[in-house]
Amino acid sequence: MKAANKDECNKLTLEWVLEELVRWKIISATKAREIFEKKKLYKFHPLNVVASCNIPDRRKANSFVGVEDLYKWLAEVSSVEYYEIDPLKIDISAITGVLSQKFLKRLKILPVEVTPRSITFVTSEPFDRHWVFEIADNLKKEIKIKLANAEMIDRCIDGFFSVHAEVSKMSREHAESSEVSLPTDIEKMMTAGNTQAVTSDSSVAKIMDWLFSYANDERATDIHIEPQPGKGRIRFRIDGRLRVVYHFDPVIMVPLIARVKILAKMKVDEKRRPQDGRIKRELSDKRVMELRIATIPTPYGEKVVIRIFDSKTGHMTFDSLGFYKRDIKEWSKLIANPNGIILVTGPTGSGKSTTLHTSLRQIATDEVNVCTVEDPIEILNTNFNQVEVNTILNITFGNTIRAFLRQDPDIIMVGEIRDSDACDMAIQASLTGHLVLSTLHTNDALSSVIRLLDLGIPVHLINATVRGILAQRLARTLCDSCKEKIRTPKDQWKALVRELKIEIPPYVFVPKGCSECKHVGFKGRQSVYELLPYSEKLKTLVKENITLQELENSTRGDFVTMRENGARRIIEGTTSLDEIMRIIY
Repeated sequence: MKAANKDECNKLTLEWVLEELVRWKIISATKAREIFEKKKLYKFHPLNVVASCNIPDRRKANSFVGVEDLYKWLAEVSSVEYYEIDPLKIDISAITGVLSQKFLKRLKILPVEVTPRSITFVTSEPFDRHWVFEIADNLKKEIKIKLANAEMIDRCIDGFFSVHAEVSKMSREHAESSEVSLPTDIEKMMTAGNTQAVTSDSSVAKIMDWLFSYANDERATDIHIEPQPGKGRIRFRIDGRLRVVYHFDPVIMVPLIARVKILAKMKVDEKRRPQDGRIKRELSDKRVMELRIATIPTPYGEKVVIRIFDSKTGHMTFDSLGFYKRDIKEWSKLIANPNGIILVTGPTGSGKSTTLHTSLRQIATDEVNVCTVEDPIEILNTNFNQVEVNTILNITFGNTIRAFLRQDPDIIMVGEIRDSDACDMAIQASLTGHLVLSTLHTNDALSSVIRLLDLGIPVHLINATVRGILAQRLARTLCDSCKEKIRTPKDQWKALVRELKIEIPPYVFVPKGCSECKHVGFKGRQSVYELLPYSEKLKTLVKENITLQELENSTRGDFVTMRENGARRIIEGTTSLDEIMRIIY
């Protein structure tokens, strides 16, 4: 290949790609020669070879030639539209029914969109079109071609067809078994204690392995396995939002859920009551996935939610959580108190447990005895003495704190103060010389004071024990690779900051979407919070029957509110105005 206007049966060669990149002044001739001499790389796609060599991009200062840039360049050269493969947007059932895996693998093509009239294929060889005529007559549909990353095409073919093959195999076996329905058969096996068949069944095992691996690749924090009329649905929660991944035949759901329950050491034949369990899975890179399993009965069968705890969570720092240095210093000072109560508040999924465990790791030295009571235990840590709530055995928050007081504790962490009994015991523990960390479900820091009053705690005990309150949310972080700058919507900005004296910034950033962030515009999350030290002034303000509005009016300007913290994130460009408005209001 010596020119861009190739004949339609030509495949890319590394030699041609390097010559063209030099001609387009993307890489230097010297670098091109260095890559060309690496014969062992020839078996890979030429663009992926160039990207793997970390070659400086002559068009951009301080940047390397990336694989996405190379495919966009090839799209321009070949006049074939570039397509960024997002596995979550592909209908696996539809695309796996178009052509065989062997055929697609040989040609390195993948159907990504199927309509009644057309099929869109992606390829990494835009000049090689001989296969189009081969399949057009057979499929009887218009064939559209787009350009995509060769590695992503291979990965999707292997992953999608692997799970589809196992699902098809199970459906076939069920259809052939006319005497006994699969659900009944499994229920009988479970009742008889014969769980080995379901546990080791290769098809179910492969589907589960694919599901866990897929969730890990997509940065999912939760997997939802949901039975519905006539089908089963799989959804992933990614950066706080749920996305549909796959629809299973109902016959697949029963053995799939049974396998999850067996691995989590749950009662498989108990389907009328909610259950909780745990699974540990080792990934290919030797990292361990900690999974918490919860089931609930629904009209169409059991729903399972699998919460994934990243191993990195156990090593988070306040800096990585998004705390500012001034606040890290203030918070560290609060948790260094020898006694008293420190509260972390916010809705479910706002990162309270992560903040508490990060705090405990900082103060849990060999010289202190740390005891925690949680419902359930989310992050295991061998440096803590952890107890899980079990109402059947009367292991409640209040009863466990009573037991802790006979265990010579220095620090007690209470997963949540839900009722007056747990609150009373937490107060008593703090009064007897222990540091107590706990959570509350309130909207902001000042609301926690009102909540304690509602639980019947006298004002003098609140003032004597509370040291500080942290209220937080999790805001999605804008993807640095694709975020865009726009003029600040003044009305929206004023609605956020209200009476706060924060100038309107000239511009803010908004999400766009690219392959780096799975086309959602956000990648990861960070804390948006307000830290309220329980000051002497606040002690004079708190009294019986005081309202939240009175507290807010009297403390205005005394601490940085969540709205101010969110406004700062927007000005810094780490998140969007819409995202802060969403999590705060």
